[in-house]
Amino acid sequence: MRRRILVTITDTHRFRQFTLHQIVRWIVAAGVVAGIVLGVGTWLYLQRLQEAKEAAQTRQKELEAQIEALKEQEMRLGRQITQKSAALAQLGDRLSALEVMVGRKVDENFTVSMRLRNVTLSAAQLALIFTVVPNGAPLPFQGVTSPFGRRIHPVTGRTEFHTGIDLRAKHHKPVWTTADGIVEYAGYNGGSGYGNLVIVDHGFGFKTYYGHLHKVLVRRGDTVVKGDPIGLSGNTGRSTAPHLHYEVRFLGRPLNPYWFMRWRRQDYRAIFQKIKEVPWQSLIALAGHIASRVVPPSSPRKP
Repeated sequence: MRRRILVTITDTHRFRQFTLHQIVRWIVAAGVVAGIVLGVGTWLYLQRLQEAKEAAQTRQKELEAQIEALKEQEMRLGRQITQKSAALAQLGDRLSALEVMVGRKVDENFTVSMRLRNVTLSAAQLALIFTVVPNGAPLPFQGVTSPFGRRIHPVTGRTEFHTGIDLRAKHHKPVWTTADGIVEYAGYNGGSGYGNLVIVDHGFGFKTYYGHLHKVLVRRGDTVVKGDPIGLSGNTGRSTAPHLHYEVRFLGRPLNPYWFMRWRRQDYRAIFQKIKEVPWQSLIALAGHIASRVVPPSSPRKP
């Protein structure tokens, strides 16, 4: 006969008996259920962790992409700052040269913008200079037939120095003065080979010559303003074809008219490097002195 262990549970009303074998089976069943529940819970927890990990990895990649973009932006801004700094330094150098040119004291304690405002106060100097110093072409530009400098003369065949520039022009095209001035000579000048010639004295040491004209439209002593017509193009004098012989002289010395024709306010300092024969610094200082003494038309004069 097999021995069995009984476990009796009693209360005030009844009692129950269980064998040890039944208790063990219940414990095992409870353990299995607990294991299943624990396993399922663990699996669900691991799934949540995996999802969180994937989300974190995705966010990490996004942050890394943002960091790379920020690095590229930082490098781009760094290059721009370097370029702007170099440009600002170059502007400062040019501004210093301009301040010296217009007679302003260079003061590095002022900002560039302040120094620029000070320089722009001398716009009257530039206006006066572009009024009395030849600039621009004396007729619509259609090309150069003979440049300034040494050449073989088309008529004499001898090598000589060409004191002006020959501009291509058809017959009877208007020729105008390139700066304000007074007509010093107007008429036929056969001995020089200019033919019909107009010479305008602009003051400040500058004169312009207009040769081979078909017709002269001004007289000696006339006051002319930049752009006024002074003659018609032609082929008079020692000339082989219609053109305009144009000269710019400073204190009697011929200068290359090409640079004066290309001279513009937007880059007015370019001529300072091209034409060394003119004391530009003294000229601009004198222009500033004159401009400072001119009373604006709208300003009442003091008694």
